[in-house]
Amino acid sequence: VADGVTMPPGSPPPLIGRLAGDEFTTFFSALSDPSEAARIGRGVLFALAEPFDLSGTEVTIGASIGIALRPQHGESLTDLMRAADAAMYHAKAGGRGRAEHFTEQLAAQIAERAALESDLREALDRDEFTLVFQPQVGAEDGRIVAAEALLRWRHPRDGLRLPGSFLERAEETGLIVEIGEWVVHTVAETIARWGRMGIEQRLAVNVSPRQLDHATFFRRLREAMRAANAPAHLLELEISETLAMHCSSEVLDAVAALRADGATIAIDDFGTGYSNLARLRSLPIDRIKLDRSLIEHIADDADARSIAHAVIGLIHGLGCEAVGEGIESHAQAEILRIIGCDVIQGYAVASPMDEDAFISWSQGEVRWASAG
Repeated sequence: VADGVTMPPGSPPPLIGRLAGDEFTTFFSALSDPSEAARIGRGVLFALAEPFDLSGTEVTIGASIGIALRPQHGESLTDLMRAADAAMYHAKAGGRGRAEHFTEQLAAQIAERAALESDLREALDRDEFTLVFQPQVGAEDGRIVAAEALLRWRHPRDGLRLPGSFLERAEETGLIVEIGEWVVHTVAETIARWGRMGIEQRLAVNVSPRQLDHATFFRRLREAMRAANAPAHLLELEISETLAMHCSSEVLDAVAALRADGATIAIDDFGTGYSNLARLRSLPIDRIKLDRSLIEHIADDADARSIAHAVIGLIHGLGCEAVGEGIESHAQAEILRIIGCDVIQGYAVASPMDEDAFISWSQGEVRWASAG
C-alpha cells in the first residue's frame, strides 16, 4: 500500500504516522496552495483504490480522508489532528471513498457535541433525568397489562428534552451506561413504591447494546431490584431486534437466567432489522413489539394490513405475545385487534405521563374502549 502512495519529484517529504488500527495521518510542513491538499487527497484515494497483490491474492481497499489546514483550522498539531479527524468521519458519513475539508459547520457540530456531552455529565450529577410512563393495554378489553418507562431530560435551559436529542451522544461517549444504571435503579424503586401503594404493575425498560456489553449489567440489575425489594416478575426488559440477532451467547444466557427469575423479555422495533428465524425461535423471549413502520399505514393500505397480519401470525407461531406500538388512531387500534394483535401502545391510547398522572389514569373507570 505504501509503495502506491508517492510524492511528485521535488516535493518535500511528508511526515506519515499510524495513529491506531486503520487510521493514519500525513503532515505536510508546507504546501504551495490549499487546493494542493485536496489534490493530494484525491491522489491518495486513487492510489489506494488500485488492486494489489497480497500473497498471491488480489486485494482492493478504500479510504476516507479528512483535511485540515493551518492556521484556518488550528495552530497546534493537536488541534489540526482533531479537525482532520472530524473531517474524516464526515467523509465516512458521506459515503466513504471521499476527501473532505474541515469546515466551520463541522466546527459548530463539534462544539455542540462537546457541550452536549458536558451537559449530560452534569445532568447525572444534578439529577435532571426523569421517567414518564406510557400504558400498554389489551387490544380486546383495554386492560392495562404493562407500562413502558421512558426517559426524559429536564434540561435547565432547553426544557424537557426527548431521548432522540441526546441518547446517540450518550451512546458515543459511554455515558449511556451510567444513564442506564440510573434508569434501572429508578424503575426498581418505582415498582417497589407502587407495590407499597397496592399497585402491582409491570414496567418495561429499554436496554442499549452498550449496557449489555458492560460485564456488570445483569449483576447490577439484580442488585437494584433486590435492594428496592422489587419482584422480578414486574420487570420487563426490551432489547432491539438487531441486538437480539447479534448478541453473544453469554448475553443470551444472562437474559435467559433473568427470565427464569420471572422477568419478561421483549424484542423491540421488530421489523426494522434482519431476523434469522431459526435464531429467533431459540431466543428466551415472551413478547415481540411490532415497529411503528409496520403499523403506520394499516388503516389505509391493504398491503400494509396483510404484512402486519402475517408478522403477527409469525409472532404467535413463536409462542410470543404481539404488541403494537406507535398507535396514533382508533382505526389503527381496531385493525390490530381484528388481525390478532394482543397488546397496543401509543398516543391513541394515552400519552406518556408522569408518575402521578399515570396512577390517576390507570385507576380511572374508562381507560380504553375497543369496538369488540
